[in-house]
Amino acid sequence: MTPIKVLHVLEVEQEAFYFSNLVDFTDRAEIEFSFVSFAPEGGFSKSLKERGLKVHNLGWISKSRYLYVAKELRSILKEEDPAIVHTHQFNATTTGLTLAKRQRCKTVMTRHHSDALHQLPSALKRRFYLTLEHRNNRLSDQIIAPSTRVRDVLVDQEGVPSDKVHVIPYGQTMHRFAAVTKEMVEKKQSELGMDRQLSLVCVSRLFHRKGHAYLFEALAPLIREGLSARLYLVGEGEYKPELESMAKRLGIRENIEFLGWRTDVLSLISASDIVVHPSLEDALSQSLIESLMLGRPIVATDISGATDTLNGGKYGKLVPPADADAFRVALVETIKDIDSALARADKGKDYLLEYMDARRVANQYTEIYQRLVR
Repeated sequence: MTPIKVLHVLEVEQEAFYFSNLVDFTDRAEIEFSFVSFAPEGGFSKSLKERGLKVHNLGWISKSRYLYVAKELRSILKEEDPAIVHTHQFNATTTGLTLAKRQRCKTVMTRHHSDALHQLPSALKRRFYLTLEHRNNRLSDQIIAPSTRVRDVLVDQEGVPSDKVHVIPYGQTMHRFAAVTKEMVEKKQSELGMDRQLSLVCVSRLFHRKGHAYLFEALAPLIREGLSARLYLVGEGEYKPELESMAKRLGIRENIEFLGWRTDVLSLISASDIVVHPSLEDALSQSLIESLMLGRPIVATDISGATDTLNGGKYGKLVPPADADAFRVALVETIKDIDSALARADKGKDYLLEYMDARRVANQYTEIYQRLVR
C-alpha cells in the first residue's frame, strides 16, 4: 500500500508538541508527512528533521516577501505533489489553500483561532478578514476544530456545513510532563522565591486580548487587604509597557515578575500554587492543557477550549471573560480550599490523557485523510 502524502503548511518556529505527537503516533505506512513553515529554521524544523521528515523553511511572510513565499510554496507543491495539503494559521492557510486548489490537491484546514476576527474593533478590517475567512472555509474540503467552541463559531456564525467540521483536540502524552522532577520544581521555587508566598503563574503572550488587565484588577484589592502573593508572567509581547504602567497605578508592581519567553515553562507551572488564565480569546490553550497535565489548580476565563480542557469547570474554576470581580471571587475560593483544588486537578490529568490521547488523535486525522482520497 502506498502511503498518502500529506503536506502541512504553517507558521511555526519553536517546537510544537502537537505536531511531534501527531507524527509519532501516525502509521507511516499509511501517511507520509512533509512540512512547509512560513518561519525561519528553529526548534520546530529541528524536531521534525530528527524524526526523518522533510521540512521547508521559507522565512516569515510579509507584504514585501509575499510573492517570493508564494512562488516558493508553489514550487514545493509541484515537487512534493501531495495528495492532501493541510494548512494551519491564517497567512499560511490563505496562501496554502489557494495554491493547493490550483494544483487540484485535497485540502484540510485546522482552525487554530476561535472568534478573534469577529471581535476586531475596526469594521473595515473585520469585514476584510472575515471575507478571507469565509473563502478559506469554502476552499477547505475538511476542517478540524480543536475545541467545541471553534466548531460552533464555524457552523453557527460562519455557516460551514456541520459534516465538514470535526472536533479533534491537540494530542497529548505524559512523556514530557513526567520529565519534570521534584528536584527541578524545588530548584525553580528557590531561584525565583516562589516558596516565600502564594505564587501565581500566567503563561500567555503579552497582548491586550489575553486579559492581563482584568487579572491585575482582580488581584490588586486582595494584595491591599494583606494577601502575600506574587504573579509570574511568562511570555513576551508589545503590551508589556502598558501592563507595567497599570501595575504601578494599582500599587502591585512589586508583586509582579515579568519573566519573558522561557524554555522552562513546565517547571514554572509545576512550581506554582495556582495557574491563572484570564484570556479573552483562545482556540485551545496549550498552557491550560500543560497546567492540568501537571496537576495545578486553575482559575481561567470560560472561553473556547477552556471548557473542553477543564470539562466544563469540573477540574478547575471557570469565570466569565473580562470580569475582574468574578475572577477575584474564584481566586479566593481556590486559595481557601487549595487541597480540594489540587484533588480536582489531579483527576483532570486522567481526563485529559483520555480525551486528548495522542494515538486516538492521530487515528482521527488518518481517518479524515483516507476518507478524502477515497
